[in-house]
Amino acid sequence: MARPCILLTNDDGIEAAGLHALIRALHAQGFPLMVLAPAQEQSASGMRLTLHQDLAVTRRDDLLDGLELDPAGPPIELVSIDASPCDAIILALEEFEQLFSEGMVPALCVSGINHGPNVSIDVLHSGTLAAARQAAVYGMPAISTSLGTFDHDDYSQAVEATLKVVEAAVEGLPDTPANRLRPHGIRGPGQKDGRSSMGALRMAFQRGDVLLNVNCAGDWDGTYQTTRLGARWYRGAIEMSSVELGEHSCRIGAKEIVLEEVEGGDADALAAGSTSITTLATWPQTHPLATPDALLQAAREADLDGLPRWLTA
Repeated sequence: MARPCILLTNDDGIEAAGLHALIRALHAQGFPLMVLAPAQEQSASGMRLTLHQDLAVTRRDDLLDGLELDPAGPPIELVSIDASPCDAIILALEEFEQLFSEGMVPALCVSGINHGPNVSIDVLHSGTLAAARQAAVYGMPAISTSLGTFDHDDYSQAVEATLKVVEAAVEGLPDTPANRLRPHGIRGPGQKDGRSSMGALRMAFQRGDVLLNVNCAGDWDGTYQTTRLGARWYRGAIEMSSVELGEHSCRIGAKEIVLEEVEGGDADALAAGSTSITTLATWPQTHPLATPDALLQAAREADLDGLPRWLTA
């Protein structure tokens, strides 16, 4: 295959418009695609796993006609699982030989395009980000991508922004990730091998020890910003209703979203009309594979286009 295979998933479900827009764009760019996504919407599912249950796994080649892809283009196969985004990733990475045609081996995972932003504390709940993190936990380079608005569902600008990041990410990636399923555990080449900070970050991405979170503004001005997590608060999250004496119902949402200004914050970049690109650590701070603070600080350095410098160096 001329280009590396990309594993696609999301949390909005295999029939979601954002996923289909990304499929069309990546396929047109010549990428073979392995699509394994939840059968139904799984928004805000975080890193939930569906344990000790039989989960329906279904080929969805019936969706191909509606995608209107070039029949002479690269291979594409679609599978759904009636479960969470993280379930989909585990299935895809542990059993892809059973699910996809011979020669289809994922080199990169992309999760999205989500409908709505995944910035600031959203990354703690997002199923889109969780799927990318799960792939990274399994040793895969991974990207989460979102259309940062609920005001419309035109994904054209988010697709353009995502493609630029994907093209930069695949430059230099091996077609077969050596760290898939982490065969050497915490051993092997990593952050402390004498590389420059840019080289160490690139290696950390290849190993799945950092991942990328992309958010495109709803009215994108064409710019990119390399960011850190910002401060975006949901106020009035609970709405209570009386059902009958002694009983209530409640709904979780938000009456107000408050953006607290943070220098270099992802939510701030989104509010300014940019595409935000944030390098996130895969592991908690005390894990043996935790990314050093100095590297995460270096990950905030941008190139002339606003992309992370380590990604394009």
